[in-house]
Amino acid sequence: MMNKKLVLTLGTLTVAGVFGFGIYQSEAAPVDSTLSTEEVSRLIQSQYPGTITEMEIDKEFNKVIYEVEIQGDGVEYELELDGDTGEVLKEKQSENDDRDDNYNYSEEPTNGSDVNSKVIGDEKARKIALENFNGTVTDFELDEDDNQLIYEIEVKNSNKEAEFEIDAITGEIIEMEIDKD
Repeated sequence: MMNKKLVLTLGTLTVAGVFGFGIYQSEAAPVDSTLSTEEVSRLIQSQYPGTITEMEIDKEFNKVIYEVEIQGDGVEYELELDGDTGEVLKEKQSENDDRDDNYNYSEEPTNGSDVNSKVIGDEKARKIALENFNGTVTDFELDEDDNQLIYEIEVKNSNKEAEFEIDAITGEIIEMEIDKD
């Protein structure tokens, strides 16, 4: 009888411990970043040359991580930053050819400007999206679609999400889609 109670008690404690540990390790609780995407963008642009082509927010072990790609000056950077401190947790650097394949380089200006100087820039693209939908930028990417440079931006607020495609040269909103969560 005593052994049965001991086994039952130990079994109950084990199940409770495993359940409690599972809840503790769960990523069900929302984790907010101290730094906004705009602050992270400014921080990165002050330290790395080039244009931010992609920015995503990820959650790892109940901590917000910004994953950022930067292209320019023949180098591509892939960074992971702490969402609270801005500290670079991981950096990968590789050589690339950041020239636009659809640009006619035979007519390239001799004053040193290039395709990237014609792009409206990350901050202006974010501003355009946020002027049309109130929220927080959660995904940001400079991409090429049908021979056109386009900013693809996702903005979320408490109950809706907007996806934008913005012409990277003119700043014109090509597409805006709003979904309820």
